[in-house]
Amino acid sequence: MKIIRLRVPENVSEVEVRLMVAIELYREGKVTLKQAAELADLCVEDFIKELSRRKVSVVNWPVEELKEELKEVDRL
Repeated sequence: MKIIRLRVPENVSEVEVRLMVAIELYREGKVTLKQAAELADLCVEDFIKELSRRKVSVVNWPVEELKEELKEVDRL
């Protein structure tokens, strides 16, 4: 992990910045759910609650990967 220094307006807390960065990295598929939760300094359960509160899908699979998984289920 690398450390990045960032200037933000006074009215934006470090907690909010960490959460927003974690959410966006998770949404973009750059980090796993667990990694995003750690980045936000939350347990996975609380991070999932934040995702839900902000209307961000917890399921973060690319469409093609999801289609493949569904094909596998149909084969069973």
